[in-house]
Amino acid sequence: MTAQTTRREMQRMATELEIKSVARRQLAQDGVQDVTLRAIARDMGMTAPALYRYFPSLDDLVASMCEDFFEEITESIGAAIAAEGDDGGRAMHAAIRTFRTWAVEHRNEFALMFRHDTGTHADGDSTSRFAAVFFDLYLRLWSAQPFEAPELTDTSAATCSAIGRFAADCLGSPLSSADAPPPAALFVFARTWVRLYGVIGMEVVGQLAFMFDDVTPYFESELEDAATSLGIPYVPLERTTA
Repeated sequence: MTAQTTRREMQRMATELEIKSVARRQLAQDGVQDVTLRAIARDMGMTAPALYRYFPSLDDLVASMCEDFFEEITESIGAAIAAEGDDGGRAMHAAIRTFRTWAVEHRNEFALMFRHDTGTHADGDSTSRFAAVFFDLYLRLWSAQPFEAPELTDTSAATCSAIGRFAADCLGSPLSSADAPPPAALFVFARTWVRLYGVIGMEVVGQLAFMFDDVTPYFESELEDAATSLGIPYVPLERTTA
């Protein structure tokens, strides 16, 4: 009985993986709007109602796919960080560059993960682990070499408690009062992330093409400015030439 149940579970898992594989292929080829249960069922030789036994709705399928994408990108970033050993500054450069490379190479996956009109990206352990990778790096940099944070204005100070709560949610525990960066440093962390993520997001959706044939030099200038703000040396990009 146990073996039979296990076989059924394995068959179900295999079918779920196949459904997500077909959906990802459609996503990569045709874009977010053209991923439908009917199209997936057609490509798999199934009926659309049969898919509901595995995913009750398209939203459930999208949520599962987004979890997979976040796990994939987090694993890639983690490997890039590990390759830099104890050098936190180089690890930060490697992490954000890996994020950008993945996003540009998987534009439709990125668009699905960070769509503003769906909550699929807002919850879940996978999204928290993704965010925690960068917060861990920020805390690592601060612990190794605290930088001089600018004096907060009333406007910027008002955001710091929210940033601290978000960091605690991502890391799974409140920031220790003994080790926590001051509010001004948390603000710098958030500002550098938003600027770098903003460039990546605009590049992915083609909103910088009107200005740059190659976004890399501009992105690197933003990364250099972020490194300065975080008190670490900028690590120039090693670009290969044909």
